[in-house]
Amino acid sequence: MLTTRVALLPLRRSFSSTAVSSSLPTNNQHQKKHKYAAYALAAVSAMSAASIYTRHIRHEKASSLTSAEDSGLLSRDKALSIIETIKRAGLMGSTKSVKEELDLLRRYHIENGYHGGLIVRDLSQPLFSLDEGNDTNTSAGEYGSNSSISEDEGLKGSVNVKSTEQNGANLSEKKIDMAQRECYYLYYEILPNGHKKQEIFCRGTTLLVDVLTCLESWFVYDQELGCHVHHGFKKHADRVVEDVLPLLAKPSDLSTVEVSGHSLGGAVAMLVAVKLKKRGYRVTNVLSVAGPRVCSGYKDRDILESLLPRQTIRIENDLDIVPFLPPSGVSPGDKLWLVLDKGQEKVFMLPKEWLKDPMNSWAESVLFNLKLFETIWNQSKTHKIATHVTRLKNNLKDIINE
Repeated sequence: MLTTRVALLPLRRSFSSTAVSSSLPTNNQHQKKHKYAAYALAAVSAMSAASIYTRHIRHEKASSLTSAEDSGLLSRDKALSIIETIKRAGLMGSTKSVKEELDLLRRYHIENGYHGGLIVRDLSQPLFSLDEGNDTNTSAGEYGSNSSISEDEGLKGSVNVKSTEQNGANLSEKKIDMAQRECYYLYYEILPNGHKKQEIFCRGTTLLVDVLTCLESWFVYDQELGCHVHHGFKKHADRVVEDVLPLLAKPSDLSTVEVSGHSLGGAVAMLVAVKLKKRGYRVTNVLSVAGPRVCSGYKDRDILESLLPRQTIRIENDLDIVPFLPPSGVSPGDKLWLVLDKGQEKVFMLPKEWLKDPMNSWAESVLFNLKLFETIWNQSKTHKIATHVTRLKNNLKDIINE
């Protein structure tokens, strides 16, 4: 009996030692988890405290601003024109095929009393690199599908579609790859006084390649413009400009160009307008809807503003993260600002001269204006064209109904 007891003691000690040693990693893991949780809680608390402070400061500053309705900077005609341009800028990228897009564009312009012509360009080469057999150094205009309605026939005429495919299959009969989408459309109309009005609408982010374009967010020096601009937007704008030049009337006092766009298209519209202005075209209006930031710093912004027309407006929603990107960039032009301040919707018209004042830099600050949690929660809604149209109609009722 004594021998048996002695033999059992080492076994018990051995088992106990093993149990203690095996529990040590588990305790360490729990300690690490608790430490990480404490760090996360501290970070969230710090962010929340900073957010409360910046919101309080911003509320005080925003309360001193004059609403767009009372500012005297927006007439009824100008407000209606802005809303109509926003709608037209959002017509692209919402359908599943080029043919559906053409039908949508035609139907909208006919129903709303437009009598000019439409040209839709997809720039499938080299912008989207569909045709691997073609030389990517060849200009986009040689390969992009040109879907147009002739000026003589007007919008009620037939649609002429030239396909990059050799067999010339009709768009309604062939399947359109989602990678081959329209890049911009041009509306042109000869007015009774002989003046030729030309409007370029740049498509917003629709494809994966568009996202990649936005992610090329480093700033490069543009030799033509003499300032630093977003690399991805510069490349996109250069392609659009080279493609649209043969479609525009020669620069003259009797022809004007207006450029607009939504999201990616808004940033590209800014650069397209400047590049056309540098080439002698009479650019009269530029509208960027929810566009990201275009240039590197204030000096670059000043250079762009010296080239852009006086009627250059960017429309930004403070619950939309896109106009805050990239955070180190800035954008030119007057700012039509849609603000949600303590649950109350407001609209401000901030002239570029006002924004240049260092005392007003808070209105462009990511730190003061980015409501991260609400922005992430509402992003899918606040970036949409329909949201911008509805907010402007609701907050500019007194001007519109004059």
